[in-house]
Amino acid sequence: ELCSGAAIDDSITIDDKPYNPFIKCGCNFADSSFCRITALKVYAADVAGPIPPQLWTLIYLTNLNLAQNYLTGSLPPAVGNLTRMEWMTFGINALSGPVPKEIGLLTNLKLLAISSNNFSGSLPEEIGSCTKLQQIYIDSSGLTGRIPSSFANLVD
Repeated sequence: ELCSGAAIDDSITIDDKPYNPFIKCGCNFADSSFCRITALKVYAADVAGPIPPQLWTLIYLTNLNLAQNYLTGSLPPAVGNLTRMEWMTFGINALSGPVPKEIGLLTNLKLLAISSNNFSGSLPEEIGSCTKLQQIYIDSSGLTGRIPSSFANLVD
C-alpha cells in the first residue's frame, strides 16, 4: 500500500535526504476516509520525458519536488488542479512552453521554483493571485519580458 510506513510517519518529512523518491500521505480529511498523497519528491533521479498527466489529478498535493531531472514538455493548464499546493519545484529540467495562466489558481502557493528550464514568454499576470507566494525562482528559466504588474499583490 502506498500510504504506509514512512509515508505516514510524522517524524519523516519530504526534506529528509535518505528518502528519495518519496511520498507523504495525509489520512485526516473531512471529506474522505482514505489517505491521500500530500507530498511527492522525485529529486535528481534521472527521470526523463514529459510529466505524466496523472500527476495533475493528485489534488491533495501540497509539496511537489521534481527538480534536477530531465523532464521535457510543458506545464499544462491542468497544473491549476493542484489548488492545495504550497511548495512547487521544477528547477533544473528541460521544461518548455509558456507558464500557464492557471498557475494563478494555486492561491496557497508559497514557493515556485522553475529555474534552469526552457520556458518561453513571460510570467502570466495571474501569478498575482498567488498572494501567499514568498519565494519565486525564475533565473535561467527561459522566461522573458516584463514582470507582471500583479506582482504588487504579493505582499507576504
